[in-house]
Amino acid sequence: MFLASNYMAEKPVFVVHISDETPSALEARVLLARATAERCLHTHNGLRMPLGIYNISVGRVTDKISRLSSKLENYFDKVRSVNPESQNNYDDEMQEVVDYIELALYAAAEHVDDIDSIATWFFKNRTLRDRDQAYRQLQKAIKKNKKFVAAAANAIKHQQSRIRIFSMEYSQASASGCLHGYFIEGVVDGVVGPSATFHRHQAVFSVNTLVWEIIVFLLCCSRDLATFLKSVVSEFIGPVRANDTGLSRALAVAVRLPSYTFGEEHPLSRVTLHIGVPRGGLPSQLAQALYGSLNNPWLKDVPVRLGTSISRYTGDGVSRSFLRIDLKNMVPYYWD
Repeated sequence: MFLASNYMAEKPVFVVHISDETPSALEARVLLARATAERCLHTHNGLRMPLGIYNISVGRVTDKISRLSSKLENYFDKVRSVNPESQNNYDDEMQEVVDYIELALYAAAEHVDDIDSIATWFFKNRTLRDRDQAYRQLQKAIKKNKKFVAAAANAIKHQQSRIRIFSMEYSQASASGCLHGYFIEGVVDGVVGPSATFHRHQAVFSVNTLVWEIIVFLLCCSRDLATFLKSVVSEFIGPVRANDTGLSRALAVAVRLPSYTFGEEHPLSRVTLHIGVPRGGLPSQLAQALYGSLNNPWLKDVPVRLGTSISRYTGDGVSRSFLRIDLKNMVPYYWD
């Protein structure tokens, strides 16, 4: 049974399930579970077996996505106004969101390194690896997949930038609350604001799009790694059943979040995603989903009215100029 589908022609198609009893949507996991160890040199180089590397890496990413989504759900539920009292009462919750945005980005960036470790030690040395057409194709695909997460992680880690939260009030019919976004801080001519490099075309990104950005990244990287494995693995046995407990749990929390953008491209516009649910129907945790989420969607025939906004900068005792972010664009994401 499929709960939602954002079908679009000529896009990569993925089938994912909000149930850990279904076969894995991560194609590389399935192939690694079936791969023989004939060309595998990982343990000789002080590493886990490829499936072990992959499981640990994916588990780290899906855990951070789940925790980030849970922190966001709590923040959306509690922070429903930009007035100082409402904002200041939940500083701890805001900091938890910021922390898990960073952790999720770092986990995704490290997943790229883990994929390279898996691929590298199917070869006796790096010279043979670098000559291999399948490896070069994998590198090209991963470079495309990682573009956003790598840029964000590098901006935070190497440029000593900080993530800040942006909030804007909204109303639609009888529903109201706050839409939350994030930006990576930078300084231009002494003025603190969104990073001129990272936010060249978009001042603020929706917090929910980051969750889906990493989920799409994980699915695309898995497919590209699977393509590589078909070229280098000597033999596959099986079939072997591989489940996606971590990914299923991450999806179950992600679909509870309001889905919208501040004008940026939504990650789900790049793929066709079919989301399946157990035959028994919707999981109980989806019944009380937040407004604007998959199971409590935006109204299509009523405009969303935008109100006052606030950017949560942190003072440093020296800086006096902070850029006021004046967003006028919010685009609801409709699942059907």
